[in-house]
Amino acid sequence: MSNVRVWERITRRAPLGLQVWDIATATHLVDGLEINVNTDARSVSRTRALANRSGIYCAFGLPGLSQFELNTDDTAAWNIQPRHYKIEVRDPADRFLPFTFDAGFPTRGLFNWLTPWTSPPQPFVLPTEQSSPPVPLVERVPLFSSPGRPVPCHLAVVRAQLRELGTERPAAWSLLTVSIDSIVRGIGLADRAGRVAILFPYPERSRPVLTSPPSATNDFRWSIELAAFYVPRPLNTPIPEIPDLADLVNQLNSPRTLFYSTVSPQQALPALPLEYRVPLTVRTEITATERPSSYLFVNTA
Repeated sequence: MSNVRVWERITRRAPLGLQVWDIATATHLVDGLEINVNTDARSVSRTRALANRSGIYCAFGLPGLSQFELNTDDTAAWNIQPRHYKIEVRDPADRFLPFTFDAGFPTRGLFNWLTPWTSPPQPFVLPTEQSSPPVPLVERVPLFSSPGRPVPCHLAVVRAQLRELGTERPAAWSLLTVSIDSIVRGIGLADRAGRVAILFPYPERSRPVLTSPPSATNDFRWSIELAAFYVPRPLNTPIPEIPDLADLVNQLNSPRTLFYSTVSPQQALPALPLEYRVPLTVRTEITATERPSSYLFVNTA
């Protein structure tokens, strides 16, 4: 066998390494996303980021960074001023809702989307599996389930269609969380019509106590609490086709009341029962028509 002689070796750096996080299933291994990098919001020139075998989305050939990618001097390559880009995330399979965010590249290691020009939200961690440590919201780019996403049998689902109280406009791109025993178990994002589906793992059930005769198993129900976070848009302002991730997460600083009854005196939404493998649809039960509404009303005052 003849010896192989290497005449030239070329190293190409990736200015972007982005890890997403499926909030519902607590995994970063999500394929099939369309992640495009633009020089600005109006640019028609896009660079597609593709997932590698580790599930990291990488982009090469970004406008203005060709010298960085091919520079043989590693120190000089990284000693450049980051350039600003607009990242657009979409899912052709409609598992996740779309969003955009601003970013500066190149960056060493995995990209942290909480950029210096983004206001940090209130403390919050992404829901994970029971055996996994918490994941800070800023360390991975979160993916929010779409209302039409199929629900695996091992996940719970809470659905609602959010409307503003008074204006009855869709509470588009608002956030809704589910808590059990004061622990946030899931977070969902409403679409342009205010429809939201929160998918999350069921809590671990307590171990059965050995008794004689055996006691009945009745631990397949939990009490959940919902919380809404929303910044209403000004009147006569159209709903954005695709929201900005920083604006979405900054809503965590704007909690809103959800209503069980809109009839005076108004009543806030109480804790609700969740049964194993039974989807839960939440709505405002008492309205001026004396009938349950199709919507879950949220306060904007």
